[in-house]
Amino acid sequence: MPRHYNNDKVEYISHPLIEPDAIEFREYQWNIVDTCMDHNTMVILPTALGKTIISLLVAVNKLDDSKSKVLILAPTRPLTLQHYETFKKFLNVDEEKLVFLTGKIMPEKREDIWKNATIIFATPQLIRNDVLSDRYSLENVSLIVFDEAHRARKKYAYNQIAESYMDQCPNPLILGLTASPGKDRDVIKKTCENLFIERVEYRTEKDGDVKPYIPPLAMRWKKTGLPREYKDIRKILEGMLQNEVKKLQSMGILTYRKPLDVTKTDLLKLGKSLRIKLGEKGKSMYAAIMFQSSSISLLHMIELLTTQDVWVLYRFLKNTERKAKKTKSARKIVNSPDYKKLVRKVENYLAVEHPKLNVLRETIEKEYMANENTSTIVFTQFRDTATRIIKSLKEIEMARPIRFVGQASKHRDKGLTQDRQAEIIREFEDGVYNILVATSIAEEGLDIPSVDVVIFYEPVPSEIRLIQRKGRTARKRFGKVVILITENTVDEAYYWASKTREKKMRGIVSSLNEILKESRESKTKTKEEEPQKVIKLEGQRSIDDF
Repeated sequence: MPRHYNNDKVEYISHPLIEPDAIEFREYQWNIVDTCMDHNTMVILPTALGKTIISLLVAVNKLDDSKSKVLILAPTRPLTLQHYETFKKFLNVDEEKLVFLTGKIMPEKREDIWKNATIIFATPQLIRNDVLSDRYSLENVSLIVFDEAHRARKKYAYNQIAESYMDQCPNPLILGLTASPGKDRDVIKKTCENLFIERVEYRTEKDGDVKPYIPPLAMRWKKTGLPREYKDIRKILEGMLQNEVKKLQSMGILTYRKPLDVTKTDLLKLGKSLRIKLGEKGKSMYAAIMFQSSSISLLHMIELLTTQDVWVLYRFLKNTERKAKKTKSARKIVNSPDYKKLVRKVENYLAVEHPKLNVLRETIEKEYMANENTSTIVFTQFRDTATRIIKSLKEIEMARPIRFVGQASKHRDKGLTQDRQAEIIREFEDGVYNILVATSIAEEGLDIPSVDVVIFYEPVPSEIRLIQRKGRTARKRFGKVVILITENTVDEAYYWASKTREKKMRGIVSSLNEILKESRESKTKTKEEEPQKVIKLEGQRSIDDF
């Protein structure tokens, strides 16, 4: 059912550079833009709350003379193209002034294009390389938008562009956009420093100025157990894992945990430590690295079995056997005494599907019985699981599923080109397919149509991915999120980890804004007030603060 809003008449933004009756007035966007006009701002909004529209509204107010330019940056070519298409759709400007720069354009040609363009859309690597090569300057750029701003870490191109911009432009303005800046206070603060951020504007669906525009979202989880056959396989894997961890413990490593209580995080941290010590102690660390590597592989096998499906584990075992011809750690697992026993068990139980698959089918069938026009995204971390899910969903009469994965090709698994990805999204939007079975490629950036139901085949430990997945539904109408969890597995740990990190992130952002605010106030005491253009709403409404 459509949501009824308090206002009797829809209000639209009115501006000479914006198409009439094109952009709906939203109070929270208006409030955020007001901040963005005067300060380098990080805008943190869940997917579908209109970050691109905010950047567009800031952009039209910065194009105050013919020499001014606006630069829109996004991490990938498809995402950059989406920004370009959105601006082209809503702006009332000569299309020749909107330019989508790609590496396919010769450098000399890009110089000429830059001179004549007003709004430039590009990936950061291209702009960084051109600026460092002195092909053009950022001196006349009145605004740079950094989409997916949480990428501005370490040596990412965003950081170098921001530095060059602040050096070259007399009146710089930076706008960072992200759905989630991260879980760690220091990381978030460093991201803000890398982009010279002065203010943070953060909203969720619970904020008062956002609520009127957001349909409700229902979240629930469904738990399953493990069948006896899976428990038999897990027992073999746990025995193999225990042997490897005990070898580490005999070397005085990880002795603070019981062998089966060792986590993937423990082993990853250990791996970094061992590789540092490798340079100090030489060959004495090689054995420890071998045990650490095989332990991670065995933990991964347990995770695949218990949270994905036995067929997915079988595929991983076959891949491990191929790797055994080249790598010692894989060869160590394949040659272990229990490996043949493990493979026999797995092959005998290939017909026993994971209980999640049945719950998934039941959930989707119920939704399609209630509304045959339901659209669904099923998220999973692994390509093999996506393949397994597609096969399972084909048993449903009304289901028209399609697999949606990234560009990289793996053994007997060809990736999707960007053109094919775009084609699948169009076909999904047109109803050719009604279920998108997607890996992480569908979490960030891509302009995937809003869906009725989002299903997590497994929980994710990352608060960023949790927010991005949830954001694919409840955009224009009521939405549902269903999370499938296998009891007594890492599913439960991941579920609570993401919830905890999301809550922690909100607290960090709120406190960080106070710190940035104090810094901003001290810096702006002597700053002269500059006149800004006025955006008016249809119906004689105006906001003089712009």
